[in-house]
Amino acid sequence: MTDIRPFKGTFYNPHVVESLSRTIAPPYDIIDEKKKEALLARSPYNIVRLILPPPGGSGDFWTRSATLFQAWKKGDVLEVDSGANFYLYRQVFDMPRGGRIGRTGVVALLRCRDFSSGEVLPHELTFPRTRTERLNLLRACHANFSQIFTVFRDEGEEVLAILEDATADAPFLDLNDDEGVTHQLWRIGEGEASRALTEAIRGRKLMIADGHHRYETALAYSKESHRSAEAAQAAAYVSVVMLRSEDPGLAVLPVHRLLRRLPMEPAEAYRRLETCFHVEVIQEGLAERTGMFAGRLASQRRPAFVMLTSGGAALLVLREGVDVAAELPGQESVRWKGLDVPVLHELALTRCLGLDAVDLVDRGDISFTPWESTAMSALGSGEAEAAFLVRSISMGEIWEIAEGGERMPHKSSYFYPKLASGLIVYDHETALA
Repeated sequence: MTDIRPFKGTFYNPHVVESLSRTIAPPYDIIDEKKKEALLARSPYNIVRLILPPPGGSGDFWTRSATLFQAWKKGDVLEVDSGANFYLYRQVFDMPRGGRIGRTGVVALLRCRDFSSGEVLPHELTFPRTRTERLNLLRACHANFSQIFTVFRDEGEEVLAILEDATADAPFLDLNDDEGVTHQLWRIGEGEASRALTEAIRGRKLMIADGHHRYETALAYSKESHRSAEAAQAAAYVSVVMLRSEDPGLAVLPVHRLLRRLPMEPAEAYRRLETCFHVEVIQEGLAERTGMFAGRLASQRRPAFVMLTSGGAALLVLREGVDVAAELPGQESVRWKGLDVPVLHELALTRCLGLDAVDLVDRGDISFTPWESTAMSALGSGEAEAAFLVRSISMGEIWEIAEGGERMPHKSSYFYPKLASGLIVYDHETALA
């Protein structure tokens, strides 16, 4: 059974920190060097100082992070809540295609379980190198500086009723970040609502939407035995946000692929791709036409994507005679093999173009973005020589893959917007005291 519990969150002290909005940051894995420098300049207390190395890199930055974290606690930069609570976290934001919407989740501690238990389900593959870095940070600081993003089904709206009742009053924290997202927090203290929420969640599966590396890190950390009973209890849990799968604000964006170097002319690439795909040139030259590519992709019934180069754009649709079940290697299901990203990696990049997609990702020669405009800019600046635009995957498809015991390729979905790092800290030293 899914085991959650309230905790004493650690927050930035508003009497010491001038602006709370300047202390939060996106998750570590979407912060590039330019963004990192901007966050460092925003505040001497920005959470990026704890979750990432300083500019230029540092092999053991987690040691520095642990020292700084302790200094902030001793200097009253951070303060511990007076009692144990579940926290309700609402984000209000602008959808990429227009319209402002909100979504509300529950912040709680979740007992770490092996994926084999079926209580917590992954849906994407992870990078071992990233897990090692996150584990070293957790060992050094004994804290989660951000929450893992999970979703659960609430068809009968049992949890929704609890959330609506608990958010009827004004939030105790309300701030806007530099991307226009509003972040609000409420408390659910000990009492009937807390017990009802615990029972309502107990029988539900949680699927990791974002934070696979951090969950696997927390799970590994929970199994390390060289600690006191009190420390072991805290280590058994990880901080999560749980959102209803039915929440209309649960937006999933596509994750486009940027290829640093294309080792052939676009015309030669098209020729090779035609063995498996119908190739239709839909734009000559490099000119951004926001939404045009997404519209062309949305109407396709077979796996499809758009290939961009400085010379133009081509729509690639899997040919009718190509059987993905037979052509794609591995024992994955037909459902998995029919997704756009596996077809792109295994057939287009590997089979047709002779590129090793896994190796390119490992070496950083393939990068990722949910934004068409970023892909166009990278092509224009020469940072990339080709880009592949894909469609977003639906929540229903993600659940099917996860419950089928499979994992999608790295970076197959982008849940928008990201949860803020630094909003609530799970400090093992104080959260359960």
